[in-house]
Amino acid sequence: GWYGDNGTHTFHVESNGFTYAIDCQSMVQWNVSTNRRRRIQRSEAQLDVVSLPKLTAKDAYVERLQSERNSLVEEKSELLAKVAQLEKEKKALESQADHTTKMILQESWRMNRQLQTKVCTELNHWDDAFQKIRQALVNACPVDHYGDCERMRNVRITRLQQICNVRIWKDYEFRKDQIRKELEDRQRVPVVTRALSSQVCPWARLDPKVNEILVVHGTTDDKTDQIANFGFDERLARDFGLYGQGVYFTDQSCKSLQYSGEAEQKVGCFIIARVILGHPYDAPGRLLQTRVEPFVEPSDPSRGRFHSVRVHPGTPRAIGQIQVHREFVIFNGAQAYPEMIVHFTIT
Repeated sequence: GWYGDNGTHTFHVESNGFTYAIDCQSMVQWNVSTNRRRRIQRSEAQLDVVSLPKLTAKDAYVERLQSERNSLVEEKSELLAKVAQLEKEKKALESQADHTTKMILQESWRMNRQLQTKVCTELNHWDDAFQKIRQALVNACPVDHYGDCERMRNVRITRLQQICNVRIWKDYEFRKDQIRKELEDRQRVPVVTRALSSQVCPWARLDPKVNEILVVHGTTDDKTDQIANFGFDERLARDFGLYGQGVYFTDQSCKSLQYSGEAEQKVGCFIIARVILGHPYDAPGRLLQTRVEPFVEPSDPSRGRFHSVRVHPGTPRAIGQIQVHREFVIFNGAQAYPEMIVHFTIT
């Protein structure tokens, strides 16, 4: 038989606030409080025909909910897979449409003189141009330069702006054609090999026949808009320029740092530019008050002028002083095209 509490045949149960004892051996139950007893009657369970449809409907409803849940779980898995795929495609597109690719396409419309678009375009910070240009600027600081020059190795680019100014570009191309024709009959034109790394503007198709190179121009933030919209203007050059009253460039970033405004404003600016040096004049020393390029042959002005001034490290600057950095000076602003504005700090 059954065994109840403490190994006996009696069970105790609670129902509706009363305690009942059930003796399974004698088949008697009683109220523990009132001691009222009655025999336990056994009967066959009757099927509740009325409740059966309700139970069936409930089971069907539960099954439907379970099915819907499973469908939602599957749909969620599919959506997560699609999101992952879209993220993958987004990264692929971003990689394909990086700044270099865009500029390669823009180089074509520049060459064909397309209609002007927005002058300055902000680059996204995820673009690898930030890292490439930073590395190029660090590499453009000679390893044997110390003191303030060393600060250039800690440069951090905060903003990059691409300049697309068709009006300036047309003037630049026109001047390039002029210089190209002037060089046709010249002999022993030196080839300029020193320049900023091409990785800063890998889309640029530079013409070595006119000594077209990439260089840096240091300037303050308040002048970048003016350069982007109107180009370099030799008429605004300083009167006391050591090598003439022209526009100065360099391929050594630490030299441009001196004119970037970083020391005073904590934020500096560089203009990465294309420059046509043509037939450069190697400065033997200071060229104070020079407003135009020297004649190729002073005794025969018909042979024309040089197109730029090139200053080498070691050039005498004053008694007991020599030039430390390499510089290039032009006296016609149309010989330079501003490509990019680099905003930076030194950490």
